[in-house]
Amino acid sequence: MKVTRILHASINVEGCLDPSRDFYSTLFQMRTASRPDIPGVAGEWFTIGDAQLHLVDAPHQGPHQIDPTGPHVCFGVDNLDDAIRELEAGSVPYLRANQGEIVQIWVSDPSGFTIELQQDRPL
Repeated sequence: MKVTRILHASINVEGCLDPSRDFYSTLFQMRTASRPDIPGVAGEWFTIGDAQLHLVDAPHQGPHQIDPTGPHVCFGVDNLDDAIRELEAGSVPYLRANQGEIVQIWVSDPSGFTIELQQDRPL
């Protein structure tokens, strides 16, 4: 699969969303971005150029598990359906979810770091 760009980075700020929001918006002067309602998961999104920073307030899933709410980077790919087929052909475990019409795929690298894949699109 071809990665086309970084779409967002995500930081789990479990239990300290308000001070984290203030830290990023004040110190780094980040602009708030639109965020969809994610049931059971509080958070704040910021715009950084054509990418985003996502603050997520949710319980950590533990080490070496695919953790969609933990620290991760999101890569845009040129064809998400092809990427899913590659994962399946290589027997790479993944999780799938949707935020509205956006399909999200998460995998873990060999160190346990979570990587999200999405179809590349204009932000």
